[in-house]
This record gives sequence, structure tokens and C-alpha cells, in this order.
Amino acid sequence: MIGFLKKYKLFIIAAAIAITALAIAFMAGGNPEEVKTTQTAAKSAVSSIESTPDNKTVNAEEATKAENKEKSNQKETEAPTSSTEQSSRTAATEHAQKNEAKKSSSSNSQKSSSSKVQESTKRTVKDKFKTDPIPEGKPEPVEPEEQTIADKKTTVTLSISCASVLNKMDKLDEDKHEIIPSDGWILKPTTAVINEGETVFDVTQRVCKENKVHMEFSFTPIYNSAYIEGIGNLYEFDCGSGSGWMYKVDSWFPIYGCSRYVLKGGETIEWQYTTNIGNDIGGGYQQWNEE
Repeated sequence: MIGFLKKYKLFIIAAAIAITALAIAFMAGGNPEEVKTTQTAAKSAVSSIESTPDNKTVNAEEATKAENKEKSNQKETEAPTSSTEQSSRTAATEHAQKNEAKKSSSSNSQKSSSSKVQESTKRTVKDKFKTDPIPEGKPEPVEPEEQTIADKKTTVTLSISCASVLNKMDKLDEDKHEIIPSDGWILKPTTAVINEGETVFDVTQRVCKENKVHMEFSFTPIYNSAYIEGIGNLYEFDCGSGSGWMYKVDSWFPIYGCSRYVLKGGETIEWQYTTNIGNDIGGGYQQWNEE
């Protein structure tokens, strides 16, 4: 009942006003002018009350207006925030790019510096073991006490030849003639499995032992290296004062001992007997500095 009165109170009031007006007219004795005036006032009151919106309508409209205003304010607030965030992200990206550029520049600078240091430290005089400067692109010697052998298998090709003696048999000791192979090969090119980091001396010694080829050597402290005195019973000075054994790796005759030459794998090692200090086999002193 209370809910009903609240909902229709305006209409109840209008009806009460109308009834009151009619009662007044009746009491006036039915005067036409007064009745007309009273009816007009009642109609005006009713019209005024009917045209007045109820509280719910007013509240709904006000709520809608408030919501629209809040959305408008929110959009105005979000726009600058979004712009600020975008600016922050752009700045962060530019900062990261600058840092990356600095790192790249620093890395290139370090590489350049390292290259310059290597160039500046390149040996230009004999080392303490009387080894001449190494030609460009050729490996520096590694001292036996600094040698590191890796647990990585690889292969090399090794051969032993004394073909140069065939043209100098008149200089060879007569008791040595029978040990010289007719084709000059003491050991034809053979593939040998090695561990990366082994030296030419390590491989030669092992291959000779496996193939039952005689080999004799000694260690020379002044050169910090092993020296091959004889292979296949053919020794130095057996074919003249300039005769002896030399080794070649990939077409180059190293200028240091075979126990200082470290192998990486894939090399071709050739042991050749010379009768003229290397000049007869392309290993004369001049070729050491040509490359």
C-alpha cells in the first residue's frame, strides 16, 4: 500500500485538488462563472502535475548525463596518458638502439685493437731457440712443454722418400746401396689417424713403428726439438756433407724442428732425404722466406 501511494502520489494529489474544486463550486450555489473558474484552476493544477516528470525519470536522466560526462572526461584523460606512454616507449626503444650501436662499435674496436696487437707482436727476429721469423700464414712453433693434445680424432697423410739419392748413388756409401728402394719410396703416402694437437714428430714415430720402418732421433736442447738422424737405416751425411732428412708440410719446409710443429688435421707430411742441404728437393734456405 505504501509503495502504491509513493508511485501514484502525484495523481492522487491532482484528483484531490479536482474534487476540492468541485466541492467549492457546489457550495457556491452553482454560479456558472465561479464553477468555470474553479474547473479551469483544477485542470491547470492537474496539467501541471501531469507534465512534471516523476523522480525515477529525473534520476535516470541525471544518471545518463553524469555517465556521459564521466566518459568524456575519461577520454580526455586517456588521450594524454596514451601519448605519454607512446613517447616513453619510443624513448626506451631509441635508448636500446643506441646501447646496441655502442656495443657493436665497442666490439669492432676491440677486434681492431686485438688485430693491431697481434700485428705489433709478430716476431721479426729470431726467438730464443734461434728460429727465424715465420712467413705470413704459416704456423708458429709450439714448444713441447706447451703442447696440448685434444681428445679429437682426425687424419693426416704421411710419406717417406729418398728418391734424391737415386741420382747420387756415386756419393752414397757402398754398404748403403742395398737399402735404397728402386723407386725411392721407404713409405708411400699413408693415411694416419691422430689426435688434434699431436706434432709431426709424434705421428712420424708412431707410423714408422706401425710399419716397421727404422727411425732414429735425438733431442737438441739448443733448438728445443727432436732431430731425425736416420730413417730406414739412411742417416745424415751418408750421401755427402750436405745430406740428411727434411720434412715438408703442405708444400712448405718448416724452419723449426718436427717436435715443435703442431698438427690440426688434414695436413700432408712428406719426409724427404736431401743430398744438397735442401736445394735438390726444393727446400733450400731461400724458399723459407719466399712466402
